[in-house]
Amino acid sequence: MTLSPVMPVPLLIVVFSVLLAFVVWQLVSRENRSRRLSWSLRGAMVVLLLLVALRPGVSGGGGNEATTDVDVFFVVDTTTSIVAEDYDGSDPRLDGVRSDIVDLVEAYPGAKFALLSFDSSAIVRVPLTSDATAIANASEVLAPEITIYSTGSSISQANELLASTLERAEQAEPDRSRIVYYFGDGEQTSSAPVESFEESAQFVSGGYVFGYGTEAGGPMREQTGYYDDDKTDDGYVTDDSGSPARSVIDEQNLRAIADQLGVEYAHRTAPGSTPLAEAGSSSIRSDSDPSRGGVVELYWIPAAALVLLLAVEAVVVLRRLREIRAAADRQGSGA
Repeated sequence: MTLSPVMPVPLLIVVFSVLLAFVVWQLVSRENRSRRLSWSLRGAMVVLLLLVALRPGVSGGGGNEATTDVDVFFVVDTTTSIVAEDYDGSDPRLDGVRSDIVDLVEAYPGAKFALLSFDSSAIVRVPLTSDATAIANASEVLAPEITIYSTGSSISQANELLASTLERAEQAEPDRSRIVYYFGDGEQTSSAPVESFEESAQFVSGGYVFGYGTEAGGPMREQTGYYDDDKTDDGYVTDDSGSPARSVIDEQNLRAIADQLGVEYAHRTAPGSTPLAEAGSSSIRSDSDPSRGGVVELYWIPAAALVLLLAVEAVVVLRRLREIRAAADRQGSGA
């Protein structure tokens, strides 16, 4: 059994000790049996979340295999413009991002991958993992920001998160190379000033900034939170005149990001022939030691159980809300 915690173990101990202590306090202070049952359920959630954070795994079989001694970081723009329909004709740009991520994962056998995304905020969707399937699945469910919540997009929204994520990776394994792939259209619609990615450059061994879109631009479907690239009945984002707004690629901004990171720029207009950073091919080696196998990650097991418990909790909460509303209605009728 192996463990690959998503954060330093001392910090994990502190965070989950506080959470468990709060749950225990609630269990002791509650006299109602149903409330105790609810808090027992939440205690189980905390334990499962801890198991997910520890990222348990088991050693896989040995044998000859190619291993890439690099950490690959994908940084994806998920603002509304990423679904502008001007990729490979009239497909959403997000289709191109997904296709390129799948190709890149296959090009780095045995590497570790992380997936970051940004719109109005930046988040780490998948921390560094050797589970290529997890990255592929996460990229498939990437969805753009909900249109009504959009306040403008900043192409540098992820600069601080990327720098801190790269720094932690360098501190954990300084001998590994780190490659960054940035996926976006370069369109800056936020009033906030564009910030630099230069702080990340010291940790980057290579990579690419991939640009999506055309100079003519493409219309963007409104996003309601249920993104489906096969849907055709959603309306389009409109401009002040009521006409469909068009998102246009800004390659000058994208080239500036590439210069700041110290990587190359490539305009992506169709699937296939995905450029590969040189640092990756130079770090590929053959591992013929049968005693050294890969790691089969098992965090998905407690994660699946956690999702199930969350669903149960949601049902309980909805039922209580209905009870409260019914009681309020009865009180109002009695008045």
